[in-house]
Amino acid sequence: MAEKQADTLKKILRACALEYSGSGAPVVKAYAEGDAARRLLEIARRHGVEIKPDQEEGLLLALKSVKVNTEIPREIYLAVARIYAYLLNDEKKQAD
Repeated sequence: MAEKQADTLKKILRACALEYSGSGAPVVKAYAEGDAARRLLEIARRHGVEIKPDQEEGLLLALKSVKVNTEIPREIYLAVARIYAYLLNDEKKQAD
């Protein structure tokens, strides 16, 4: 039973929108699952936000517990920083 629930959780589409002002920690602006996550991803794409489908599931689950308009907790700074660094490096490569 637990394995089936774990498989179901992996199949649920999740999305989280973060905002970083340049100081302090990034702030959770939205979190969604299922159809709402699809809509959030569509909005992000329309605004030119690059979507990486291989984001870490654990990070998304950790962000789920953060209230909207609240800074992310220190425990996940490093994971979020790695994703930001990856995206910035990817943007730089595309610009060259």
